[in-house]
Amino acid sequence: MIILRRTMISKLPSGTVTFLFTDIEGSTQWWEQHPEWMRRAFARQEAILREAAAAHHGYVYKMIGDAFQIAFDTALDALKAAIQAQRELQGESWGEFGPLQVRMALHTGVTEEREDDYVGPILNRLGRLLSVSHGGQILLTPATQELVADWLPDDVDLHDLGQHRLKDLIRPEHIYEVTAPELLSNFPVIKTLDTFPHNLPLQLTSFIGREKEILQVKRLLLGDRFVTLTGPGGTGKTRLSLQVAVELLELFPDGVWLVELASLADPLLVPHTIAATLEVRESSGRSIITVLTDYLYNKEMLLILDNCEHLLSASAQIVTTLLQACPNLCVIATSREALDIPGEMAFRVPHFLYLTRVIFLLSKL
Repeated sequence: MIILRRTMISKLPSGTVTFLFTDIEGSTQWWEQHPEWMRRAFARQEAILREAAAAHHGYVYKMIGDAFQIAFDTALDALKAAIQAQRELQGESWGEFGPLQVRMALHTGVTEEREDDYVGPILNRLGRLLSVSHGGQILLTPATQELVADWLPDDVDLHDLGQHRLKDLIRPEHIYEVTAPELLSNFPVIKTLDTFPHNLPLQLTSFIGREKEILQVKRLLLGDRFVTLTGPGGTGKTRLSLQVAVELLELFPDGVWLVELASLADPLLVPHTIAATLEVRESSGRSIITVLTDYLYNKEMLLILDNCEHLLSASAQIVTTLLQACPNLCVIATSREALDIPGEMAFRVPHFLYLTRVIFLLSKL
């Protein structure tokens, strides 16, 4: 549910705007298990956020479920509002099921106004930043940090968390954490792509807008463990497989690994290439298949075998063997045609994924 609603501020901030996004960590579970308590807690959280926004000239322009989006004319006002709200939220007595932990993130930039709403890529970036934070934490980008660094209250500091890759975004983001008395501290590592083991390459084009195809492939993979993305060359099979992998990183504690087969000419090298990608040492006196199955037996892992079309038989053989021997392994293959093995779920990649990418690249010229 999306609600557009004004606060006491009558004018929508324009030009260079600082946005504060918030949401409640674990809210789905709270609503399911303790709906009456959650209704009261949500109402109190809303009052605290609106009071903090109004006190610092903020404009609450949107609610999405239990998430708030607030706009400010100045970065310092946004920071002060976030700190005030967190202090009150963390000092609140939430009763038997609390505490209620709210995540917050700030970003500054020029965006497009549309009636009482905003649109633009900076909002996507801020949404991704919020998604990697922890309850009680306030994160901000360099765009906001530069505007507040010389004007911080005496008891407030900004902890440099370094540069991180965020899901869907081409450019990595440098991230800062707000520290101050009465705020929670010592959070776990933020949940960016760098947190999880993988070898996925940095993508050079955005993939926002292909949610339907991503969701379909994810459902097939999690239901049947093996999906082959098929279609002619250039339709975006590899790009779709990588995006699905990024979306599922948290589900595979032993990692997501891309195995590139395009350059291979010898089918016998397929298992050796998988082993090399996983940094599994080959052992004299034991077949490479045995070494791989022993290594992967208890692993919760996703393998992407990219460009299998010229090695169909070898790819089919190794996938069949690994899936039968390793109950927690999932595999995505990309190929111009299906591998045609039991349990395979083939997904034909629509041509418009490729056309969308071409249009995006042309728009940059």
